[in-house]
Amino acid sequence: MRNLLPLLFLMSAGLAADKAPLDELSKFDARELHNRGTQRLAEGDLAGAEEALRASLGRDIDPLRPPALHNLGHVRFGKGKAVLGGKTAGDVTELSIARSYLEAADADISDMKDQIELLDKAKAEGREPDYVPATAALGGGINTYRTIKKLIPKEEAMVTKRSGVIALWTRSVGDFRGAHELDAADAQGKANAEAVEELLRALRRETAALDEAIEAQRKKLEELRDVIRELVKRIPDDKLPPEAESGDEDEEEDFLPPERRKPKPRS
Repeated sequence: MRNLLPLLFLMSAGLAADKAPLDELSKFDARELHNRGTQRLAEGDLAGAEEALRASLGRDIDPLRPPALHNLGHVRFGKGKAVLGGKTAGDVTELSIARSYLEAADADISDMKDQIELLDKAKAEGREPDYVPATAALGGGINTYRTIKKLIPKEEAMVTKRSGVIALWTRSVGDFRGAHELDAADAQGKANAEAVEELLRALRRETAALDEAIEAQRKKLEELRDVIRELVKRIPDDKLPPEAESGDEDEEEDFLPPERRKPKPRS
């Protein structure tokens, strides 16, 4: 990606470096506000820069609108980048993990279904079933179920965070384009808008893919739960893995029917 253009400076002599509270911004004219916002941006104070630049735009002074919008584009791009930990792209690790656990769930479901068939066949033939592989398959399925259930809220938080970045970068594109529309000489404003749009497209794709993976995980949890409960029905209590008891988990995750659950100690 091309680098964004350095800030558009229109600094006046004698501009104080100290930060002014928001309620004091009314004391400054449009140029002073623009200069203050530009300085804050150069210092990395994105919130202060945004306040001052927006206040400058509110004065509606035409010559200052293009550079103020241009610098607001930098502010909003920078705020989104900060949310992503200083990166210009989302971390694809979450998506890779989500997809890997979907694959793990499919493998566990297949293993447990195989064990259900083997147990049913042994009982139908009057043989003592081999519960060792069934117990191992059940334990693996339960662990995968609980891992996915814990992952989903974290993945949802990541989607929410990325949605916030998308909103910020969308405004950044609008700021850069607005600067170019008001001042055709600001060619870099147009270039910056195109560069941020390229990042936006990638971030939207990744976010949509993660959202789809979360929905797939929810459906896979239901399938896992059903198969786990079917396998539990076929394994005696003394052969069940420890994972079959909910322990401190919520009631929904207790895969044993009520009549097979051990009494929980009173606190």
